[in-house]
Amino acid sequence: MQKQLYKPLWEYVPITGYRRPAAPVHETVRHNCQSWLARLQPRLFRQNHFFSMPPYLLNRAAPLPDSEQIITALTSALHGWEFSKESGQMVQVLVGPPGSGVEQAAVALAKQNGWQIMGAPTIRQILAGGDAWVEQVTRPALTPLVIPRLGKCFLRHQEGLELLSRLLDWLQTTNRRCLIACDSWAWAYLKKTLQIDVMLPTPLVLAPFDGAKVQFWLPFLANRIHNGRFIFRQMEDGRLIFPLAETYNKALAHYRAPGEIERYGDWISVHHFFRQLAAYGRGLPGVIWQLWRQSLEIAAEGKSFDLKAEASFDDDKRYTVWVQPWSRLQLPTMPGGLGTNESLVLHTILLHGGASAALVADLTPLSHNEVRRILQMFWNANLLEKEEELWQVPLLAYPTVRNYLDNEGYLVDEF
Repeated sequence: MQKQLYKPLWEYVPITGYRRPAAPVHETVRHNCQSWLARLQPRLFRQNHFFSMPPYLLNRAAPLPDSEQIITALTSALHGWEFSKESGQMVQVLVGPPGSGVEQAAVALAKQNGWQIMGAPTIRQILAGGDAWVEQVTRPALTPLVIPRLGKCFLRHQEGLELLSRLLDWLQTTNRRCLIACDSWAWAYLKKTLQIDVMLPTPLVLAPFDGAKVQFWLPFLANRIHNGRFIFRQMEDGRLIFPLAETYNKALAHYRAPGEIERYGDWISVHHFFRQLAAYGRGLPGVIWQLWRQSLEIAAEGKSFDLKAEASFDDDKRYTVWVQPWSRLQLPTMPGGLGTNESLVLHTILLHGGASAALVADLTPLSHNEVRRILQMFWNANLLEKEEELWQVPLLAYPTVRNYLDNEGYLVDEF
């Protein structure tokens, strides 16, 4: 086995080279009724024997992805940038679609290297032109400057672009190194309004996760902490869905030292489920991770199994996790009878990387009561979530919402 057989799982590529994973040729259409094949399956694998995983198991079988991998990949992509003498490399841009973790990686890298981090201006500063904020940004300094949330430096408002326009003027002439991270929806809007793609260098983006990457990555999430404690089986027939995961894990261990990028092989045969997962998740690791968690269930025999119990994790026990077929996966869907008002609210939230109800009302012609009604409706349908005052599209619902807005003719991102 040779090292070149395995490629970096996490890497940054120019946005011009981003290719979203294609759906399988024979795409499975999800439906509520059981197929004739499901009715022929043994009783052990019938759906009424399966239940959602309790949080204490789910968070171990599919834990939060390791953010250090994204940071390491970004460090590799920016190797030599801080000390480069080429005038055209003073500014480096990162664009991040939902679930890519680019903003967090930029902040973490800045903290590791002692670079200056510039927070986003307030809404009041944006509308007033941001004199004090721009002055602080343009103040001479030797260390690189990091602006991790460029998408929070504008508003879709008649007076909401002046601050960002002034910032772009400075970025085109500055001799200071600047690392800029921008949400993909904001980038699409700024391309259309300010031609930002002409004014700044070609951005880097996190390379998409295709089926091969997903098939290597998901079993390693559980094995990273609880090696061998979880066995993943297909609900249709009980077969292992990662039959060679242990073999690959041992092989890869020879080629990855601590602190290096995880690797995968793109030459393996990829299960249809993972091709579908990658395609529906648009190649975005955060979205794919949420879809994966949604697909996991456990089997319970008899009433003695308490699904609601806050049981402690038994390190000596092996847990069987059942993976639902793609056709049965329960995902958020758009309600019927939606109109322009509902679409406008969703688009405003995505365009600004999340927004409060008050901000949505200020940026649209809708009344506060109408905005509140729409937000509550989408929250009930699991198409929006709220953290403090900020409304956002949850990653699990992101493909549904994006496809809807695209079909309605709204400006969408490139991913």
